Amino acid sequence: MASIRQNCETRLTGMKSIRSDYEAEWKEIARFCQPARSRFMNADTNKTARRARNAKLYDEYAIGSYRTLANGMTSGLSSPSRPWKKLSTFDDALMDEPEVRFWLSEVDRRMDAFFAKTNFYGAAKTGYHELGLFGTEACVMTEHAQLGMVCHPLTAGEYWISMSDAMVPDTLYRRCPMTARQAVQSFGNSVSQVVRNAYDRSDKEYLVDVFQAIEPNPDWQPGNPFSRRFRSVYWDEKDQADTVLRVSGYHDQPFWAPRWDLTGSDCYGYSPAMEGLASIRELQMQNKRENEAIDAIVKPEKVTKPGLKLTGQPGNIVSAADVDKDSVMVPYQMPWQALEQIANKIGRLYQKIDATSYADLFMAITNMQGIQPRNIEEIAARNEEKLTQLGPTIERVNNEKLAVAIDRVFGIMSRGNLLPPVPQSMMGESEIKVEFVSILTQMQRMVGLGQIERTASFVGNLAGVFPEAADKLNTDEMIDEYADRAGTPPKLIRTNEEVLKLRQTRAQQQNQQRMAEMMPAVQQGADTARLLSETDVNGQPMLDTLLGAG
Repeated sequence: MASIRQNCETRLTGMKSIRSDYEAEWKEIARFCQPARSRFMNADTNKTARRARNAKLYDEYAIGSYRTLANGMTSGLSSPSRPWKKLSTFDDALMDEPEVRFWLSEVDRRMDAFFAKTNFYGAAKTGYHELGLFGTEACVMTEHAQLGMVCHPLTAGEYWISMSDAMVPDTLYRRCPMTARQAVQSFGNSVSQVVRNAYDRSDKEYLVDVFQAIEPNPDWQPGNPFSRRFRSVYWDEKDQADTVLRVSGYHDQPFWAPRWDLTGSDCYGYSPAMEGLASIRELQMQNKRENEAIDAIVKPEKVTKPGLKLTGQPGNIVSAADVDKDSVMVPYQMPWQALEQIANKIGRLYQKIDATSYADLFMAITNMQGIQPRNIEEIAARNEEKLTQLGPTIERVNNEKLAVAIDRVFGIMSRGNLLPPVPQSMMGESEIKVEFVSILTQMQRMVGLGQIERTASFVGNLAGVFPEAADKLNTDEMIDEYADRAGTPPKLIRTNEEVLKLRQTRAQQQNQQRMAEMMPAVQQGADTARLLSETDVNGQPMLDTLLGAG
């Protein structure tokens, strides 16, 4: 029977085969768009490199475009400066109970503080950059005694992933090189004798090729608090013995690995940089040609008589006989119009790169042509129209990245007793629903707000002529739906019970006000009746005479 390490290495071989189809394209994207990334592609020759020399980069425009994409995704999906999630229950009736709403709001607040204390937001931004460049990103989240959690963002070529039958990543293998000092601190006496010898002779920077496998635990026992849902296996690649450094586990999925877009059942996604790679590649060529054309104009090739030497440097004086003054000939003079044509071509390539990287989307207002500023309605309409293009990616990031991170943090905080006590009414509730209220998510959902506004406007205008038309509109449900789509905090909207009590109180106050308004007339009538009863007419009260006449 194969050992745990043998099973992991066998599976890693298959995962390497699947990823090999993407590596050549990843290397080219990294060379032109982010030279510091993908340093682990060449497993044997480049795995320790921190930054490879890049002599083929002539224009850095693509670097800026994909940096704009990463910044826009960070601000739009998981910004630390504004809410990007809210918690609720799947049972709508529970959300009407104040104690449930307050508990969810407090949990949300504490989770925001937990995220802010860790390096989550920095790792998320790094991941968005990876996502736009390589179509797939990954990050491992480990518990930490002081900070609560530490995120380890990975770069393309550093990891391998595999999907479950639900077509979502549930397995991650990664290369995590350590120094001998780090290995001894992490694994103690489990390190190999070679590593121990290096540590003992103070060669503490000796590199150890450590691999980690994170995968579903085949021995997981649901309901057993001591059983882990995911298994973690560390081993030293160079250790010839069939041993592992450590086997442990996680209660929650400890990594995220979203994809930008997928084709069929592909494991790795494809990215905007893959779609725009032709323009990115041509941009380098056109810049190289532009430089060559400038050199040809400034320093054209010359034909001279034998023995006549020109320095080619401005301001230099070359002594020559009078008979040689007209002997220098330029066989081909580069036309100055060539530079204009190349510049126009480069400008068109800039536009293509901005379009494929969605940089024009996030810079829509800054780059908007015409008189500035435009009206708010036009800007909102343009942004909503363009943001629909990011809809599938936003949904995939929410489900495969942010939801996984929230589950992980919620689990860590629950086990660490960092959450408030659960209300009695939620004791039977097994899951909490997560709703994303980030800027990009809201703009996706707010496309439907126009329909609600048009309906309300139509009914309002119609009710001006036909008052009974207003009876058809359920305004309470309309307000709840509008607030939900707009991402309004739940504490700003009253529950149905609170609204009912408020309306009952208002009705009582209106009744009391009407009674108070009627009191003067009632009092006046009582005084008149008393006066008539006291007035004597022919020996009888005038009131009786009038009643008899009546």
